[in-house]
Amino acid sequence: MAQATTTPADAAVAKAVNPKIDLRVLVVSDGSEMITAYQDRLTREGIPFQVLDLNQSGRPVLNDAYLTTVDAEAPHAKFQGVIMPNSAPAGLAQAELTALHEYQARFGVRQISAYVWPSAQHGMNAPTYSGKVDGLNATVTAAAKTKANGHGYLKGTVKLDNIDPTVDESYGYLGTPATTPGVTVTPLVTATVPGTSTQGVLSGVFNDGSREELFNTYASNQYQQHFQVLSHGQLEWLTRGVRLGEYANWFSVHSDDVLMADALWNMAGNCTYGDDCDETQYPSDAPGTTARMVASDVTYQRNWEQNWAFKIDNTYNGAGTAQYLEETNTTSDPLLNAYKKNASAFRWINHTYTHLNLGCEKIYGSLGTWVCATNPDGSVKWQPQATITDEIAANKTFGDTHGLRYEPNALVTGEHSGLRALPQVTTDNPNLAPSLAATAVKWIASDASREKEQRAVGSALTVPRYPMNIYYNTATRAQAVDEYNWIYTSRANGGSGICEDNPGTTTCIAPLSTTTGFQNYIVPIETRIALGHVVGNDPRPHFVHQSNQTQDRIIYPVLQTILTQYRNTFAANTPVLNPTQTMAGSELLEQSTWRNEQDATAFYWKGQVRVAATGDGASVPVSLPDGATKNGTALPATYAGKDTDRVTVPAGGSVTYSVGTLGWGTGAATTVEAPNTFSDTSIPTGPSTTEIEPNPVVAPEETAVAAG
Repeated sequence: MAQATTTPADAAVAKAVNPKIDLRVLVVSDGSEMITAYQDRLTREGIPFQVLDLNQSGRPVLNDAYLTTVDAEAPHAKFQGVIMPNSAPAGLAQAELTALHEYQARFGVRQISAYVWPSAQHGMNAPTYSGKVDGLNATVTAAAKTKANGHGYLKGTVKLDNIDPTVDESYGYLGTPATTPGVTVTPLVTATVPGTSTQGVLSGVFNDGSREELFNTYASNQYQQHFQVLSHGQLEWLTRGVRLGEYANWFSVHSDDVLMADALWNMAGNCTYGDDCDETQYPSDAPGTTARMVASDVTYQRNWEQNWAFKIDNTYNGAGTAQYLEETNTTSDPLLNAYKKNASAFRWINHTYTHLNLGCEKIYGSLGTWVCATNPDGSVKWQPQATITDEIAANKTFGDTHGLRYEPNALVTGEHSGLRALPQVTTDNPNLAPSLAATAVKWIASDASREKEQRAVGSALTVPRYPMNIYYNTATRAQAVDEYNWIYTSRANGGSGICEDNPGTTTCIAPLSTTTGFQNYIVPIETRIALGHVVGNDPRPHFVHQSNQTQDRIIYPVLQTILTQYRNTFAANTPVLNPTQTMAGSELLEQSTWRNEQDATAFYWKGQVRVAATGDGASVPVSLPDGATKNGTALPATYAGKDTDRVTVPAGGSVTYSVGTLGWGTGAATTVEAPNTFSDTSIPTGPSTTEIEPNPVVAPEETAVAAG
């Protein structure tokens, strides 16, 4: 590819004196994968943005009138940052590009160019490497981790995704900064050029004395974890750390059925005892057909939680103790006693007393299939309100009696029952909402694999939970792998063929070894899926089952790997947050309300940020550089090196923060040289990315009836 040279424009640009800068990002979109990825990230973090679609017929012209607002008080910029597909996207006229660059030079507004071919236009030498960059260990430079460059939430190394070694997932170029008079290039993320010891630039900041442009020389898409991890720092750089919205990394795990016994997977029959196994061949009352935690598992859990500084939420069923006492003909439950000795050390959630299905009465067919029973008039036979209320209240009473510190307003129903569950149950049990109100339940768990978004159930709200493929009916590694093989391998390979019958949602794999498959395949893939949620600003909990905490204790290697990878990537100022169900539900509500309404505006002016409500009042997430104050008082929280606030602004009201001088415009009249222009030789010609979404999760509820 021919290398272009920079061409200075004729006239200098006067910098704006004490400008107002609206806290909104402009996204110039050509519909490419990386632009889609940035839009997804902006949405996840709640940063207001506006899209200029280059593919739209009759789109607005990108000129000074589009970029600025007439304001009698000060020069007024409508955007605090700009994201472009590359430095000179097709569909953007040269006059528009010139107007954009002059706007940036005038106001000090930064630009991200999502994916470029490195050249002299960016102060770079021609690349010495081009090709796949999957699996490269990327280094976050010391310069990147400064306050000005926004990546101080990272330790120093981020591994680029390499999900499938047989697929080229990301293409990129590696080169080094050139020595160009008047131009500086600050590498932010580098990687070793294959076959050499040279550090090539993956992300850097070009500065020609008039404007700053962050460029990436490798492609990404929204599903790649390295993009989710690194893009936050790029948005911090773009906004100078002054933005609306919220950034946090959340992870919580619920262990269902605590105090009860879970039926186990039968490896010989590829079935679950008491569910779809042939009772004559595999009787459910035979020894070893269920798994229930024992006292030593409680000690292990407590020590593990202390060592890893992470809490597992015990969702409990009090009737599990009653059942144990009856079956063993004893008067004391060692499992309950072990928990009671240190009850305050654990977190608890009401899972109903007997784990009764709170939806419709079921009529079972062959192989565990079922439909809802109906009344003579054709209406569905629902569990009555009194039964549901008793299930919830009786478990609260059990918790109170035994000193379990459960969340009084939170509930997990057995198998998420009572809520709609397509295809059989198309509506919620109409008796559920009144029961939730009667028992003061505000947050009811739902299955995120069925309904990802939060919704109302009467006066309560759902808290969608992600199922992990550590199945409820497995307590050993061998069981977990055997069931995994049954679900994910073809009939020819001894599997069920589910993957063959559902190619749009499930991918067939080669059979895993029952001795090594759990640690070498299931742990890494569950880690990747869960971490994708964690780094995606997603507070939805995950759920497993108490059977996974006994015998081989198979959940702990997964959790340890997730936490280890996270803590190896993120700095101490960015801890993983471990919310309770109530906290997760509240955060989801705040996020969705802000994302859907964004009923506030904000601008920076003379060292201050003013946030104003645009409707009938707003709850606004604010993220500012450390040291910011509100009415002379420090902000209430810090995270990832930032000061944060969630401020309630009344209708017609405003709130002002002091943040100091940040580099937008200038305090006195001055000029800079006109920005260099860019040609279309900055556009990459190689492949971009291959989108590999996280493997579809087969929820435990969908693989066997008695789960949850």
